[in-house]
Amino acid sequence: MSAPSPHGALSLPEELLLLSHLENGKVRSARQTAIGCAVAELGELALRRRITVRSRKFTRFGVEVHQLGGDIHVLDHRPTGVAWADELLDELRYRSVAERKPLPLAKWLDFRGATPLAVHRASLIRAGVLRRKPGGVFRRERHFPDPAAREALISAIRTVHDEDRAFDERALLLSDLLDGVELVKDLGLALTWRERLDRARGAGSVADVPEDLRDTSTVLGAAVPSRQD
Repeated sequence: MSAPSPHGALSLPEELLLLSHLENGKVRSARQTAIGCAVAELGELALRRRITVRSRKFTRFGVEVHQLGGDIHVLDHRPTGVAWADELLDELRYRSVAERKPLPLAKWLDFRGATPLAVHRASLIRAGVLRRKPGGVFRRERHFPDPAAREALISAIRTVHDEDRAFDERALLLSDLLDGVELVKDLGLALTWRERLDRARGAGSVADVPEDLRDTSTVLGAAVPSRQD
């Protein structure tokens, strides 16, 4: 399953951001959403086989356990044809070469800061799936998602969860990112203990996803801090 993007093909950070905006025009946490967008940018590059994100891991009771953190490895620096993605790829390549080693994920996220939130929010506004309401003296700016577009994306993801269909790479990354930004319960997508165990083992509905993408998805989802951090 590849969750259909409303109004044409949205990127992974755009899908995540569309789902992050609530009906009242707010997001749960601006900081968490911004980091989620930065992480999702890497997920999009991973889907395009331009990068991979690796962490140290070990096996315990048949389950792979990932240590905190991870490193970004540039696999292919050819242009993707998407402006923001190509700019990111150039910067990642430059920084990796400068440091003469893979780039630490945490360091990259510190560098990106809140820029991804502004970039992809503007993109959603241009696509017509997010409406900006300017702020005033006593109120903050808000951004209202198109109800039909947002619900179509939620419905597509929920179908995979509820019917236990096989995940494809994009759906798995989006699902892990939604888990990372703590939206799965809000969207009715909470995982059971068994489903989490299957994911950790690379079994069940994620068995068809290549191991490197499963690992990247796990590391990226875990890179988003909780709202309490």
